[in-house]
Amino acid sequence: NSRADLEIIDELYKKLKEKYLKEGGPMAEQLTLLDWDYKGKDSEGKEVHIDVKQVSKELNGCYWSKDGKVRAPFTDEKTLDKDGKPTVFKQVPGFAKLQDDGMTSCGCWIFCNSFNDAGNAMARRDNKTDPTGLGLYPKWAWCWPVNRRVLYNRCSVDVNGNPLDPSRKLLAWNEKDTKWVGDVVDSPATVKPMSDLKEGGLPFIMKAEGVAALFGPGLNDGPFPEHYESLECPLSANPMGKQRVNPAIKIWYKEGGKSKAEDVYASCDARFPILASTYRVTEHWQTGVMTRNSPWLLEMQPQQFVEMSPALAKEKGISNGDKVKVVSARGQVDAVAMVSTRLQPFKIADSTVHQVGLPWCFGWTTPNAGDTSNLLCPTVGDANTMIPETKAFMVDVRKG
Repeated sequence: NSRADLEIIDELYKKLKEKYLKEGGPMAEQLTLLDWDYKGKDSEGKEVHIDVKQVSKELNGCYWSKDGKVRAPFTDEKTLDKDGKPTVFKQVPGFAKLQDDGMTSCGCWIFCNSFNDAGNAMARRDNKTDPTGLGLYPKWAWCWPVNRRVLYNRCSVDVNGNPLDPSRKLLAWNEKDTKWVGDVVDSPATVKPMSDLKEGGLPFIMKAEGVAALFGPGLNDGPFPEHYESLECPLSANPMGKQRVNPAIKIWYKEGGKSKAEDVYASCDARFPILASTYRVTEHWQTGVMTRNSPWLLEMQPQQFVEMSPALAKEKGISNGDKVKVVSARGQVDAVAMVSTRLQPFKIADSTVHQVGLPWCFGWTTPNAGDTSNLLCPTVGDANTMIPETKAFMVDVRKG
Protein backbone atom coordinates (compact mmCIF):
# COMPACT_ATOMS: atom_id res chain seq x y z
CA ASN A 1 0.00 0.00 0.00
CA SER A 2 3.02 2.32 -0.12
CA ARG A 3 2.62 5.42 -2.27
CA ALA A 4 4.84 8.25 -3.41
CA ASP A 5 4.82 11.45 -1.38
CA LEU A 6 3.29 13.35 -4.30
CA GLU A 7 0.34 10.96 -4.43
CA ILE A 8 -0.28 11.42 -0.70
CA ILE A 9 -0.07 15.22 -0.94
CA ASP A 10 -2.39 15.22 -3.96
CA GLU A 11 -5.08 13.24 -2.15
CA LEU A 12 -4.68 15.31 1.02
CA TYR A 13 -5.10 18.57 -0.89
CA LYS A 14 -8.17 17.39 -2.77
CA LYS A 15 -9.85 16.19 0.43
CA LEU A 16 -9.11 19.51 2.15
CA LYS A 17 -10.44 21.43 -0.85
CA GLU A 18 -13.62 19.34 -0.85
CA LYS A 19 -14.12 20.03 2.85
CA TYR A 20 -13.51 23.77 2.46
CA LEU A 21 -15.95 24.00 -0.47
CA LYS A 22 -18.66 22.36 1.64
CA GLU A 23 -18.02 23.95 5.01
CA GLY A 24 -15.93 27.05 4.36
CA GLY A 25 -13.21 28.17 6.73
CA PRO A 26 -10.58 30.85 7.33
CA MET A 27 -8.72 32.02 4.20
CA ALA A 28 -10.69 29.54 2.07
CA GLU A 29 -9.81 31.14 -1.27
CA GLN A 30 -6.11 30.43 -0.83
CA LEU A 31 -7.00 26.74 -0.78
CA THR A 32 -10.04 26.41 -3.04
CA LEU A 33 -8.64 28.56 -5.87
CA LEU A 34 -5.21 26.95 -5.85
CA ASP A 35 -4.11 25.89 -9.32
CA TRP A 36 -3.76 22.11 -8.99
CA ASP A 37 -3.92 19.85 -12.02
CA TYR A 38 -0.93 17.55 -11.75
CA LYS A 39 -2.64 14.22 -12.39
CA GLY A 40 -1.68 12.61 -15.68
CA LYS A 41 -4.32 10.87 -17.79
CA ASP A 42 -4.32 7.55 -19.60
CA SER A 43 -5.56 6.88 -23.14
CA GLU A 44 -9.16 6.78 -21.88
CA GLY A 45 -8.87 10.14 -20.13
CA LYS A 46 -8.82 8.70 -16.62
CA GLU A 47 -6.56 10.27 -14.01
CA VAL A 48 -3.46 8.23 -13.22
CA HIS A 49 -0.29 8.99 -11.29
CA ILE A 50 0.96 12.49 -10.59
CA ASP A 51 2.88 13.99 -13.50
CA VAL A 52 6.23 14.55 -11.76
CA LYS A 53 7.56 16.49 -14.74
CA GLN A 54 4.69 18.95 -14.54
CA VAL A 55 5.40 19.53 -10.85
CA SER A 56 9.08 20.04 -11.65
CA LYS A 57 8.23 22.51 -14.40
CA GLU A 58 6.14 24.61 -12.07
CA LEU A 59 8.78 24.49 -9.37
CA ASN A 60 11.11 25.91 -12.02
CA GLY A 61 8.63 28.62 -12.93
CA CYS A 62 6.68 29.41 -16.06
CA TYR A 63 5.08 32.31 -17.90
CA TRP A 64 1.34 32.82 -17.57
CA SER A 65 -1.30 34.20 -19.90
CA LYS A 66 -1.60 37.93 -20.41
CA ASP A 67 -4.66 38.30 -18.16
CA GLY A 68 -2.89 36.47 -15.33
CA LYS A 69 -5.96 34.33 -14.64
CA VAL A 70 -5.56 31.15 -16.67
CA ARG A 71 -2.26 29.37 -17.13
CA ALA A 72 -1.46 29.06 -20.79
CA PRO A 73 1.63 28.73 -22.94
CA PHE A 74 3.18 32.13 -23.56
CA THR A 75 6.31 33.27 -25.33
CA ASP A 76 8.12 36.54 -25.68
CA GLU A 77 7.78 36.07 -29.44
CA LYS A 78 3.97 35.95 -29.15
CA THR A 79 3.67 32.79 -31.26
CA LEU A 80 -0.11 32.34 -31.62
CA ASP A 81 -2.35 29.66 -33.12
CA LYS A 82 -5.35 30.28 -35.39
CA ASP A 83 -7.48 31.18 -32.37
CA GLY A 84 -4.97 33.73 -31.18
CA LYS A 85 -3.72 31.64 -28.27
CA PRO A 86 -0.02 31.12 -27.47
CA THR A 87 1.27 27.81 -28.79
CA VAL A 88 4.57 27.32 -26.96
CA PHE A 89 4.83 26.72 -23.22
CA LYS A 90 7.83 28.73 -22.04
CA GLN A 91 9.78 28.12 -18.85
CA VAL A 92 11.29 30.95 -16.83
CA PRO A 93 15.03 30.70 -17.64
CA GLY A 94 16.28 31.95 -14.27
CA PHE A 95 15.12 33.62 -11.07
CA ALA A 96 16.24 37.05 -12.33
CA LYS A 97 13.36 36.84 -14.83
CA LEU A 98 10.66 36.39 -12.17
CA GLN A 99 8.33 39.38 -12.12
CA ASP A 100 5.79 40.88 -9.71
CA ASP A 101 3.21 41.69 -12.40
CA GLY A 102 1.44 38.31 -12.42
CA MET A 103 3.13 37.20 -15.62
CA THR A 104 5.34 34.56 -14.00
CA SER A 105 4.70 31.77 -11.53
CA CYS A 106 7.36 29.87 -9.59
CA GLY A 107 7.13 27.16 -6.95
CA CYS A 108 10.62 27.78 -5.54
CA TRP A 109 12.97 30.45 -6.83
CA ILE A 110 16.18 28.45 -6.32
CA PHE A 111 14.80 25.80 -8.73
CA CYS A 112 14.57 28.32 -11.58
CA ASN A 113 16.57 26.99 -14.56
CA SER A 114 16.34 23.37 -13.34
CA PHE A 115 13.62 22.45 -15.87
CA ASN A 116 14.10 24.89 -18.69
CA ASP A 117 13.02 24.93 -22.33
CA ALA A 118 15.86 22.52 -23.15
CA GLY A 119 14.34 19.94 -20.80
CA ASN A 120 14.90 18.51 -17.36
CA ALA A 121 18.44 19.60 -16.45
CA MET A 122 18.23 17.71 -13.15
CA ALA A 123 18.03 14.40 -15.02
CA ARG A 124 21.10 14.94 -17.21
CA ARG A 125 23.39 11.91 -17.13
CA ASP A 126 24.97 12.01 -20.56
CA ASN A 127 27.86 14.43 -20.20
CA LYS A 128 30.77 13.43 -18.02
CA THR A 129 33.22 16.07 -19.22
CA ASP A 130 34.75 18.58 -16.82
CA PRO A 131 36.66 21.38 -18.61
CA THR A 132 37.83 22.88 -15.31
CA GLY A 133 39.37 19.67 -13.96
CA LEU A 134 38.01 20.65 -10.55
CA GLY A 135 35.22 18.08 -10.37
CA LEU A 136 32.44 20.49 -11.39
CA TYR A 137 30.95 18.45 -14.29
CA PRO A 138 28.71 21.39 -15.28
CA LYS A 139 26.46 19.40 -17.61
CA TRP A 140 25.89 16.48 -15.24
CA ALA A 141 22.58 16.95 -13.38
CA TRP A 142 21.98 20.47 -12.06
CA CYS A 143 22.84 22.62 -9.03
CA TRP A 144 20.93 25.48 -7.51
CA PRO A 145 20.98 28.30 -8.21
CA VAL A 146 21.15 28.45 -12.06
CA ASN A 147 23.55 25.47 -12.16
CA ARG A 148 26.26 27.36 -10.26
CA ARG A 149 28.62 24.77 -8.79
CA VAL A 150 30.44 26.97 -6.26
CA LEU A 151 28.68 29.76 -4.38
CA TYR A 152 30.48 33.10 -4.10
CA ASN A 153 32.86 31.92 -6.81
CA ARG A 154 34.13 35.44 -7.52
CA CYS A 155 36.09 35.11 -4.27
CA SER A 156 38.46 32.88 -6.26
CA VAL A 157 39.69 35.78 -8.41
CA ASP A 158 41.67 38.95 -7.75
CA VAL A 159 40.40 42.51 -8.30
CA ASN A 160 41.11 42.18 -12.03
CA GLY A 161 39.23 38.90 -12.40
CA ASN A 162 42.29 36.67 -12.65
CA PRO A 163 42.28 33.37 -10.71
CA LEU A 164 44.13 33.62 -7.42
CA ASP A 165 45.38 30.09 -8.11
CA PRO A 166 45.99 29.74 -11.88
CA SER A 167 46.40 25.97 -11.50
CA ARG A 168 42.80 25.72 -10.27
CA LYS A 169 40.88 28.06 -12.53
CA LEU A 170 37.29 28.09 -11.25
CA LEU A 171 36.38 31.42 -12.80
CA ALA A 172 38.13 34.09 -14.86
CA TRP A 173 37.27 37.39 -16.53
CA ASN A 174 37.69 37.45 -20.32
CA GLU A 175 38.44 41.07 -21.12
CA LYS A 176 38.27 40.55 -24.89
CA ASP A 177 34.76 39.11 -24.83
CA THR A 178 33.82 41.06 -21.67
CA LYS A 179 32.39 38.04 -19.91
CA TRP A 180 33.15 35.53 -17.17
CA VAL A 181 34.30 32.04 -18.18
CA GLY A 182 34.28 28.88 -16.09
CA ASP A 183 31.61 28.24 -13.49
CA VAL A 184 28.33 30.18 -13.69
CA VAL A 185 29.35 33.50 -12.16
CA ASP A 186 27.80 34.28 -8.77
CA SER A 187 26.43 37.68 -9.81
CA PRO A 188 24.63 39.20 -12.76
CA ALA A 189 26.63 38.19 -15.83
CA THR A 190 27.27 41.84 -16.69
CA VAL A 191 29.13 42.57 -13.44
CA LYS A 192 32.79 43.31 -14.12
CA PRO A 193 35.82 42.68 -11.88
CA MET A 194 36.25 44.74 -8.72
CA SER A 195 38.92 46.93 -10.34
CA ASP A 196 36.16 48.51 -12.43
CA LEU A 197 34.87 51.00 -9.87
CA LYS A 198 31.81 51.83 -11.96
CA GLU A 199 30.57 48.45 -13.17
CA GLY A 200 32.45 46.08 -10.88
CA GLY A 201 30.98 44.36 -7.85
CA LEU A 202 31.99 42.79 -4.56
CA PRO A 203 31.75 38.96 -4.42
CA PHE A 204 29.50 38.24 -1.42
CA ILE A 205 26.28 39.19 -3.15
CA MET A 206 23.95 37.95 -0.38
CA LYS A 207 25.47 40.32 2.17
CA ALA A 208 24.69 44.03 2.19
CA GLU A 209 28.38 44.89 2.54
CA GLY A 210 29.43 42.56 -0.28
CA VAL A 211 32.33 41.16 1.73
CA ALA A 212 32.88 38.28 4.15
CA ALA A 213 32.55 38.69 7.91
CA LEU A 214 34.08 36.88 10.87
CA PHE A 215 30.71 37.07 12.62
CA GLY A 216 27.28 38.46 11.92
CA PRO A 217 24.71 40.45 13.88
CA GLY A 218 22.28 38.73 16.22
CA LEU A 219 24.60 36.11 17.73
CA ASN A 220 24.81 35.89 21.50
CA ASP A 221 28.37 34.62 21.55
CA GLY A 222 31.40 34.67 19.29
CA PRO A 223 32.96 35.84 17.08
CA PHE A 224 35.84 33.38 17.47
CA PRO A 225 35.62 29.66 18.29
CA GLU A 226 36.04 28.75 21.95
CA HIS A 227 35.91 25.47 23.82
CA TYR A 228 33.53 25.27 26.78
CA GLU A 229 32.63 22.28 28.89
CA SER A 230 29.00 21.18 29.11
CA LEU A 231 26.91 22.42 32.03
CA GLU A 232 27.23 18.99 33.62
CA CYS A 233 30.65 17.39 33.29
CA PRO A 234 33.25 15.55 35.39
CA LEU A 235 35.62 18.55 35.35
CA SER A 236 35.72 21.38 37.87
CA ALA A 237 37.74 23.55 35.48
CA ASN A 238 38.12 23.97 31.74
CA PRO A 239 41.62 22.72 30.82
CA MET A 240 41.63 24.96 27.73
CA GLY A 241 40.54 28.25 29.25
CA LYS A 242 39.48 30.14 32.35
CA GLN A 243 35.74 29.96 31.54
CA ARG A 244 34.30 26.49 32.24
CA VAL A 245 30.87 26.84 30.60
CA ASN A 246 29.55 29.24 27.99
CA PRO A 247 28.52 32.42 29.86
CA ALA A 248 25.79 33.12 27.30
CA ILE A 249 23.81 29.88 27.68
CA LYS A 250 20.23 29.95 28.97
CA ILE A 251 19.76 28.27 32.36
CA TRP A 252 16.41 28.01 34.14
CA TYR A 253 17.88 26.97 37.50
CA LYS A 254 17.21 29.40 40.36
CA GLU A 255 19.10 29.60 43.62
CA GLY A 256 17.43 29.16 47.00
CA GLY A 257 15.30 26.11 46.26
CA LYS A 258 13.03 27.99 43.85
CA SER A 259 13.79 25.81 40.83
CA LYS A 260 11.60 23.16 39.31
CA ALA A 261 12.92 19.60 39.57
CA GLU A 262 13.73 19.46 35.85
CA ASP A 263 15.87 22.62 36.07
CA VAL A 264 18.36 21.35 38.66
CA TYR A 265 21.85 20.39 37.50
CA ALA A 266 24.78 18.63 39.17
CA SER A 267 28.36 18.92 37.92
CA CYS A 268 31.29 17.13 39.57
CA ASP A 269 28.78 15.47 41.88
CA ALA A 270 29.79 12.09 43.34
CA ARG A 271 26.17 10.91 43.06
CA PHE A 272 26.38 11.12 39.26
CA PRO A 273 29.89 10.08 38.17
CA ILE A 274 29.09 8.70 34.69
CA LEU A 275 29.01 10.72 31.49
CA ALA A 276 25.89 10.08 29.37
CA SER A 277 25.01 10.78 25.76
CA THR A 278 21.95 10.16 23.58
CA TYR A 279 21.50 8.98 20.00
CA ARG A 280 19.08 7.51 17.49
CA VAL A 281 18.64 3.91 16.41
CA THR A 282 18.07 2.64 12.87
CA GLU A 283 14.66 1.15 13.64
CA HIS A 284 13.04 4.32 15.02
CA TRP A 285 12.75 7.73 13.45
CA GLN A 286 13.68 10.73 15.59
CA THR A 287 11.66 10.55 18.82
CA GLY A 288 9.84 7.45 17.60
CA VAL A 289 6.38 9.07 17.58
CA MET A 290 5.58 7.34 14.30
CA THR A 291 7.86 4.32 14.31
CA ARG A 292 7.39 2.91 17.80
CA ASN A 293 3.70 2.50 17.05
CA SER A 294 4.58 0.19 14.15
CA PRO A 295 4.54 -3.39 15.54
CA TRP A 296 7.27 -4.73 13.26
CA LEU A 297 9.67 -1.89 14.13
CA LEU A 298 8.89 -2.14 17.82
CA GLU A 299 9.60 -5.86 17.64
CA MET A 300 13.03 -5.14 16.19
CA GLN A 301 13.87 -2.54 18.85
CA PRO A 302 11.31 -3.06 21.63
CA GLN A 303 12.43 -0.99 24.59
CA GLN A 304 14.74 1.54 26.14
CA PHE A 305 18.31 0.39 26.69
CA VAL A 306 21.48 1.83 28.14
CA GLU A 307 24.73 0.93 26.42
CA MET A 308 27.81 0.57 28.63
CA SER A 309 31.33 -0.81 28.51
CA PRO A 310 32.25 -4.24 29.94
CA ALA A 311 34.46 -2.44 32.48
CA LEU A 312 31.58 -0.34 33.82
CA ALA A 313 29.24 -3.33 33.84
CA LYS A 314 31.75 -5.31 35.89
CA GLU A 315 32.24 -2.43 38.31
CA LYS A 316 28.47 -2.15 38.80
CA GLY A 317 27.80 -5.90 38.89
CA ILE A 318 25.56 -5.63 35.83
CA SER A 319 25.13 -8.30 33.15
CA ASN A 320 23.93 -7.89 29.59
CA GLY A 321 20.10 -7.85 29.62
CA ASP A 322 19.71 -6.80 33.27
CA LYS A 323 17.07 -4.25 34.12
CA VAL A 324 18.67 -1.08 35.46
CA LYS A 325 17.80 2.48 36.39
CA VAL A 326 19.63 5.44 34.89
CA VAL A 327 19.44 8.37 37.29
CA SER A 328 20.34 12.05 36.92
CA ALA A 329 19.74 15.10 39.11
CA ARG A 330 16.38 15.56 37.36
CA GLY A 331 14.85 12.10 37.16
CA GLN A 332 15.30 8.47 36.27
CA VAL A 333 14.65 6.12 33.37
CA ASP A 334 14.17 2.34 33.43
CA ALA A 335 16.26 0.57 30.80
CA VAL A 336 17.80 -2.75 29.78
CA ALA A 337 21.58 -2.99 30.10
CA MET A 338 23.39 -3.51 26.80
CA VAL A 339 27.03 -4.35 27.49
CA SER A 340 29.05 -3.38 24.43
CA THR A 341 32.68 -2.92 23.47
CA ARG A 342 31.65 0.12 21.43
CA LEU A 343 31.95 2.15 24.61
CA GLN A 344 35.19 2.18 26.58
CA PRO A 345 36.45 4.15 29.59
CA PHE A 346 38.66 7.09 28.63
CA LYS A 347 40.92 9.65 30.24
CA ILE A 348 40.03 13.28 30.86
CA ALA A 349 42.65 15.36 32.66
CA ASP A 350 44.27 12.27 34.23
CA SER A 351 40.92 10.91 35.47
CA THR A 352 39.21 7.80 34.13
CA VAL A 353 35.66 8.50 32.97
CA HIS A 354 32.96 5.98 32.06
CA GLN A 355 30.35 6.79 29.45
CA VAL A 356 26.89 5.35 28.74
CA GLY A 357 24.57 5.90 25.80
CA LEU A 358 20.78 5.89 25.50
CA PRO A 359 18.46 6.26 22.50
CA TRP A 360 15.77 8.90 22.83
CA CYS A 361 13.06 7.27 20.72
CA PHE A 362 10.93 5.83 23.52
CA GLY A 363 8.18 7.32 25.66
CA TRP A 364 5.34 6.58 28.00
CA THR A 365 2.69 6.01 25.30
CA THR A 366 4.15 2.63 24.29
CA PRO A 367 3.53 0.05 27.06
CA ASN A 368 6.62 -1.45 28.72
CA ALA A 369 9.01 0.30 26.32
CA GLY A 370 10.64 2.59 28.85
CA ASP A 371 10.64 6.34 29.28
CA THR A 372 12.27 9.00 27.15
CA SER A 373 15.90 9.88 27.79
CA ASN A 374 14.89 13.54 27.81
CA LEU A 375 13.84 13.04 31.44
CA LEU A 376 17.54 12.82 32.27
CA CYS A 377 18.90 15.74 30.24
CA PRO A 378 19.64 19.16 31.78
CA THR A 379 17.44 22.15 31.05
CA VAL A 380 19.94 24.39 29.32
CA GLY A 381 19.78 26.17 25.98
CA ASP A 382 22.58 26.87 23.52
CA ALA A 383 23.40 30.59 23.40
CA ASN A 384 22.27 31.01 19.80
CA THR A 385 19.89 28.18 18.94
CA MET A 386 18.52 27.08 22.34
CA ILE A 387 19.42 23.48 21.45
CA PRO A 388 19.62 21.57 24.77
CA GLU A 389 22.65 19.62 25.95
CA THR A 390 21.50 16.08 25.23
CA LYS A 391 24.95 14.85 24.17
CA ALA A 392 26.83 15.31 27.44
CA PHE A 393 25.39 15.17 30.97
CA MET A 394 26.04 13.27 34.19
CA VAL A 395 24.16 10.19 35.47
CA ASP A 396 24.49 7.07 37.57
CA VAL A 397 23.45 3.53 36.60
CA ARG A 398 21.92 1.34 39.28
CA LYS A 399 20.98 -2.31 39.06
CA GLY A 400 17.37 -3.34 39.67
